[in-house]
Amino acid sequence: MARAQSGPSVGRMLLYSAGSIGAGAFYAFNNFVLPPILKGLGASDLLIGLLASTRSIEGVVIQPTVGAVSDRIWTPFGRRRPFIAIAVPLSAAFFVASSSIHSLVPLAIMVFLFSLFFNVAVDPYTALVGDIAPLDRRGVLNGVATCVQLASQVAFLLIIVAASVGGELPSWTYLGVAFLMVASFAITVIGVPEPAERTELVERIPIREYVAALWTHRTAMTYLGTLFVYQFGLNAIQPYLVLFVMQDIHQPDEVGFALAALLMLVTAASAIVFGKVADRVGTRPILIVGWTLLGVGATGGALVATLPQTITALVVAGIGNGAATAVAWPLLTALIPSDKTGVFAGLKAASESIAIPLSVVVAAELFLPRLGYRGIFVMLAVTIVLALLLLVRLVKVPMPAQQAPVSKTYVKAEDAPATSLRR
Repeated sequence: MARAQSGPSVGRMLLYSAGSIGAGAFYAFNNFVLPPILKGLGASDLLIGLLASTRSIEGVVIQPTVGAVSDRIWTPFGRRRPFIAIAVPLSAAFFVASSSIHSLVPLAIMVFLFSLFFNVAVDPYTALVGDIAPLDRRGVLNGVATCVQLASQVAFLLIIVAASVGGELPSWTYLGVAFLMVASFAITVIGVPEPAERTELVERIPIREYVAALWTHRTAMTYLGTLFVYQFGLNAIQPYLVLFVMQDIHQPDEVGFALAALLMLVTAASAIVFGKVADRVGTRPILIVGWTLLGVGATGGALVATLPQTITALVVAGIGNGAATAVAWPLLTALIPSDKTGVFAGLKAASESIAIPLSVVVAAELFLPRLGYRGIFVMLAVTIVLALLLLVRLVKVPMPAQQAPVSKTYVKAEDAPATSLRR
């Protein structure tokens, strides 16, 4: 049965995007709530950056493996959903275990584990976009999911601000994240069936040859390198943003959480708008606009000295980040065959898994000691300029007729005769 070209319905998009509620709670906790907790337990800036990242260094091996396996398997439950259904509850269980820990080393172990299992689930979730939506509808689907994820971050952070008493986080913080993750991803797993295809009808190739074949997609690999540069700068911001507001702008942590919520709110609104625009004008022009605005916001962040100035810089950066977030993955899917979405999701995650700890090390050891926490904005501005140059000069999106056909040795199941695909 051929995949419907009209794309998912509004209801199906909302069911898919439900998982982004739990993802948003995870990201909000890791990026903005966890750093002050770790700081209070005596963690160094380097350790805070490493633990509070949305990707962990073990993902260099695990994420591409998960992506490749999710491309090649098929179960009666699908090929992406089993990873989500198993890994999300495991991540949530370690969140629950973390709620009673009040010393640095045991908490660091729990953070490592709940991050590991979350990332095992989130890459198949991302790859599912390519399975349920045709190319010309992935921008709006990714924009909706991104909007839901960022709105979830905003809501979570605002609830934390409202519930905090005397600077103390509410005791249910960890449990709330765990509940949202399990409940929201369950809606996606139950409500979004995967396309009916069977891998036993597909001529398989060895994993080594499968991965080696990726190097034939040179534009996609170049784009991954460009995203690496972008992530290298961006992910030094997130673990230190609240600490920047607290120590450089001299505001309490509640203001830091509120400004993080503002950044996410602007990013969410921008993502849904630019996701729809990208379906008309293309993903690459939107990414150029987004990175340009993000660079302007980063330059402003390096110069601000007051709260109003900080708010202005974050709003500009949020608009740019929303545009970039909405189109970064759809642009990659435009450069690859549809049967490689899972493994490229894993490669993208592996790139992030390298960029994030590396950027944290560079920020903590080179920029923060010399410039304070505002040094992260200087670092972002420099990397955005480099990423823009690479994107403009080296990454070209082919017209649909020019896109690489699927390898003859790895035939898409939907290209097989319809009668052979009936279940």
